[in-house]
Amino acid sequence: MKRFPESWLMAALLLAFAGGLGAAPAKAPAACGACHPDFKKVLGDAHPAVKGRSIAECLPCHGKPAPDAGKNAFAVRIHRGHAAPESGVPCSACHEFKAGRSFTVKGGKRSLGKPDAADFARTRELMPVPGAATYLSGHHAAKQVSCAGCHGPAFPLRGGEVANPRCLACHGPMEALAEKTKPKEAHGLNPHKSHYGDIACTACHFGHQPSVVLCKDCHPKTTLVAPFDK
Repeated sequence: MKRFPESWLMAALLLAFAGGLGAAPAKAPAACGACHPDFKKVLGDAHPAVKGRSIAECLPCHGKPAPDAGKNAFAVRIHRGHAAPESGVPCSACHEFKAGRSFTVKGGKRSLGKPDAADFARTRELMPVPGAATYLSGHHAAKQVSCAGCHGPAFPLRGGEVANPRCLACHGPMEALAEKTKPKEAHGLNPHKSHYGDIACTACHFGHQPSVVLCKDCHPKTTLVAPFDK
């Protein structure tokens, strides 16, 4: 198959140092209260009282494994508010990272994978994109679908793929998609029912860059367009 390459304090299920791996990591706040002295105002009146002021206090409710696919408003909100470079919040405020060995949420017992330095650097580069809501990843974040909704609960590694079942868990089945994009003309192109057979969704739909229409490789005159192609 062709490949494809954020609810609340699960903060940074994907990051660990503040600027990038080449620079010295910024000093992490001792707790959330260092920046949010009025914690109740941040959480809202409807939120149960929280005694501590660290990410560890959130894990009993929000630290469970992410669903196989679907929404995770907690993780989306945390990353949008803290992962952007201009926020000034280092990944190490919420995460512990040992290159090639483990990546965890502070206070959590579950490892989220074993990314190496290059994996981390690539993810750090992509993290601001979901908040921008420009590409497909941004659209998913706007709908409260976290990184794990597509990539799974483990830290995404370079060269990893998003398989069709992951996409179809929310957008399928494929037969329904094919019916939705059925051409009006007799010999028109149906991107979800290709004469090539089973094609990866990620042959056209990209999360962190403009999507494309694979059919145009052979049918340049087609008027088919892919969402989030700019």
